Amino acid sequence: MAKDNLARVLPVEDTRSHIAAAAAMEEVLIHVRFFPNSAINSIGEKPAGLTADQWYERLLEVARPHYQTFAGGRGFFRIPRPCFEAILKDVAA
Repeated sequence: MAKDNLARVLPVEDTRSHIAAAAAMEEVLIHVRFFPNSAINSIGEKPAGLTADQWYERLLEVARPHYQTFAGGRGFFRIPRPCFEAILKDVAA
């Protein structure tokens, strides 16, 4: 009888969390750091032919909905991989 009660209180595995984790793996995370005067200190995944400001502006043009602002002069772009690859192809052209 104790086993029956234990089975009733164990949580059911939530498949939504697995789906969200799989989707997160398909995102490209680009970290942006700013100086206190709002100039860009560093930005990830920058193509060689662009300055940090040009890359940031380009990302804002096409991926603004994927940008999150954080405290401490930081921000992140969480861009779906197909969208990011399209951005890189456009920049290379």
